[in-house]
Amino acid sequence: MRIDPDLLDCSICFEPLCPPLYQDTVTTDQFLKCILEPMSPLFLTTESLHMEGELILGFKCQNGHVACLSCWSRLSNKCHVCSHDAIFARNIALEKIVESIKSSCAYAKWGCCELVSYTQRNTHEETCLFAPSTCPIPGCGYRGFTGRWSGHFLVDHHSADFLHFVYGQPFEVNLEASLPFLVLLGEDDHLFLLLNKNMTPFGHAFSVVCLRTGDLNWKFSYEIEAASTRNPENCLQLKASVTNAKEWAGLRPTKAFLLVPYDFCSSTNLTLNLSIGRSASV
Repeated sequence: MRIDPDLLDCSICFEPLCPPLYQDTVTTDQFLKCILEPMSPLFLTTESLHMEGELILGFKCQNGHVACLSCWSRLSNKCHVCSHDAIFARNIALEKIVESIKSSCAYAKWGCCELVSYTQRNTHEETCLFAPSTCPIPGCGYRGFTGRWSGHFLVDHHSADFLHFVYGQPFEVNLEASLPFLVLLGEDDHLFLLLNKNMTPFGHAFSVVCLRTGDLNWKFSYEIEAASTRNPENCLQLKASVTNAKEWAGLRPTKAFLLVPYDFCSSTNLTLNLSIGRSASV
């Protein structure tokens, strides 16, 4: 048995229907006839239509018109489609049907195998590990997900656009002062950005973010050091946790960054020592 997913959306705000649901009061058999469709990507089990062997009865709009709670509260006992006078009450049958329906995640093509409740689909997709992020390189519209970035950068970008590194091992970074960031790829293909913010008239603010989504099994930290070009014995250091972001979109961390004064480094090229660490999330 299949069901058209559009019929599970509020016909006013078009958001997914979630309990409590309200309809004008009539019979349930017309309700079932109204929503069941033979060809649709969502499945509806016959067991979900029964409780203790009997069909669940509830309230049904005479013409099949449904409203979610927030929209129902503004209807003033008028059907939003028919404009007929209506006495709205909760439709328990429809609520149980909606709650029982399972749907594939929108990011199934990216590798997510979760079958989630229709009412919880939006919540799941907000934290789905396979939700794609947009490549931060200007002009590139590629969308990828955590752990699958190296192939894209090797094929579609110049080697100067990114740098590979090994967790826990310090490495030197040379960055043009005018560039807003440098792409860093971890050994497990996590994508990091070394961000460079020109903080006129003070200097350059450096920080590290990881482009990823969802609740991952790893947490990251970094150590960054800048040595004076005039006196290498003088240096500035920062140890901080890596900030997570789904998209870069020009945003930069504000809680932790290393501010390097202009007279501390070259005006055209910046040299930094960086180390990124990885540990299991508790």
